[in-house]
Amino acid sequence: MNEAVILERTSRSFYLTLRLLPRAVRADASLGYLLARATDTIADTSALPAPERAVLLRSAASSLGRGVIEGYAPAEWSAAQHDAAERELLAALPSLWKRFAARPPAARDRLARVLSHILDGQIFDLERFGPGSGPLSEAELGRYTFLVAGSVGEFWTELCSAELRRFSSAPAEEMRARAGRYGQALQLVNILRDRRMDAALGRVYVREEDVAARLAQAREWLAESVPYCASLRSGRLRYATLLPALLGWRTLASVASLDPAVITPVKVPRSEVRRWMRRALPVWWSSSAVRDVAAAAA
Repeated sequence: MNEAVILERTSRSFYLTLRLLPRAVRADASLGYLLARATDTIADTSALPAPERAVLLRSAASSLGRGVIEGYAPAEWSAAQHDAAERELLAALPSLWKRFAARPPAARDRLARVLSHILDGQIFDLERFGPGSGPLSEAELGRYTFLVAGSVGEFWTELCSAELRRFSSAPAEEMRARAGRYGQALQLVNILRDRRMDAALGRVYVREEDVAARLAQAREWLAESVPYCASLRSGRLRYATLLPALLGWRTLASVASLDPAVITPVKVPRSEVRRWMRRALPVWWSSSAVRDVAAAAA
């Protein structure tokens, strides 16, 4: 299985965004995704002890920018995966890591910064929950969502700003801050979507009595996507960047109306994904269309 196929099979809905990106940023965005997805798979490998997983993640963090991850045995970690795409991803991790190390210094540094944050978040997540552990505090939730997703929004903005001419009409720091909140919003959407299944496994990210407040927070953070996307000068980039927010709003609508007896996560049906892909097309040609499309989804 080649990397393009692994990317499509492991990135699910985010693959829609990655394949639409301008060529100048697509390769590093895709590489960053695959590296983060691989370390996330390591963190979730329940067939191996949590301390062993944490040790390897710390080794990956200390190996950022170098050609190999000290102590990583691809065959062992691949064999522990039930999903074929995840087996292939972990088998490919050494070659992905070498490609990361071979990137030009500026690109390598951007990737290293975001992966450092993501690894910190994955280690925190792995070590925070154990037998009898309580729910995350509001501060912990904010920190966690920034590390694993807000930092990705910042990376996305830094990458596009560096590689695309006339990236945005808004100041760089404003775009970076909005992107961080946007990323946090997408992670909070995932947490709310999966919360009952996670709680059944002893991982309470959001208490049931706090769900209404966290739904409001997710919507507030998602709203950052509107001025962010409207400021983008590339129609292609506007379209690609807005799609996750549209699906995020539709997911929140499903979460808010979910039967209390349902534990399994809700997903936006493929037919609805395709419908919002069509409805979002006007933003490709006009930044002024962003608000109308977002309002329809929200």
